[in-house]
Amino acid sequence: MTTERTIGLLSFAGFCYYFYRKYFAMPKMGKKNIAIPRRDLTVESTTELSHTLKRAVAEMLTAACPCRYPRFRYLVTFFHENYFAGPVFCADTNYLSGIACDKNDGSFELSSVITENVIGSYGQDYLYTCRCCGSVIKEICKQYGINFEFRYLVILKHGDLPDVGASLITPFPVLQGFFGFQDSDILKCSKEFMLGNAEQVFQYLTEKENANDDKC
Repeated sequence: MTTERTIGLLSFAGFCYYFYRKYFAMPKMGKKNIAIPRRDLTVESTTELSHTLKRAVAEMLTAACPCRYPRFRYLVTFFHENYFAGPVFCADTNYLSGIACDKNDGSFELSSVITENVIGSYGQDYLYTCRCCGSVIKEICKQYGINFEFRYLVILKHGDLPDVGASLITPFPVLQGFFGFQDSDILKCSKEFMLGNAEQVFQYLTEKENANDDKC
């Protein structure tokens, strides 16, 4: 996937959700909203999100590929159906997946475009191979209407190198958070997450637990 397509998809996702919130969905008031880890999508918030996650991936790459960070794997593979919920979009997942698959920012190299048995909504999925550890990753882009689209990753094959990043602990801090059509679906998916600031998210994603004797 080209850098231009990556930037375009990320920008379009933010615009689509803004359009949906502005013209089709009035904000719901009540106690349920308080429990949802999210902040309003704005140009400023998505710029901060992109900058923070790019910085996190760059920091990971100083020691190892992102594949060897359990917290990275957990966030990029978030998908609402794994929680038996309706459509839910995690902005942090969308952006981090895009950065990881960008040839200028991540360690993944596009190996093929899949046009049969496609899971995504655009007639093709993308298969990447990590240049560092050999992990095989599928990028899937889903759309649930013109106002709602996102991407996530599926790890088809793990590399053989041991983890470097710290183990998963909850609550998992996110910077932008979760959005969807129904608060009840969002709440099903977001119980293990909390809203954090940029530094908390950066430190959490890049924390190391093991020495790396197999730096790639």
